[in-house]
Amino acid sequence: MEDIIYFLGIFVVVYILFYLFMVRKARRNSKKVPIEVQYLLIRYNLDTKNFRYKQFMNTVALVASFDISLVATIVFHIEGFIWQLLFGFIFLVPIILVSFMLVGKYYQNKKEDFDLEKEEKQAEEEERKRQEKKQKKNKRGGKK
Repeated sequence: MEDIIYFLGIFVVVYILFYLFMVRKARRNSKKVPIEVQYLLIRYNLDTKNFRYKQFMNTVALVASFDISLVATIVFHIEGFIWQLLFGFIFLVPIILVSFMLVGKYYQNKKEDFDLEKEEKQAEEEERKRQEKKQKKNKRGGKK
């Protein structure tokens, strides 16, 4: 039971950090793309126009958090700091490669009916409606 709590604690903390620094700032055409995402896009020839980018970033953050938490939980049972570091690196690399391979294959095979233009038009329409409401509010003197 202690191991599960330890795993979940690490998972939540690492995911929150990934979310704050990676998912929340995700932009489709940004020049600052996390290395995990670059690896998946290049290695598996993924096109960001074929899926929702924020959902993809969230998936990458979840998988990376799971990997780190799993390795930390395994290494927690090893005695000696040097041995923990050694086995941590030995376990981390294959686990990351396997998990990202699964994510890459999933997104390669995913034939989602995703229309990027339709999603962009909806976002523009929502923005236009917000602007119209704002203008109406300003015409009335800011009162509702």
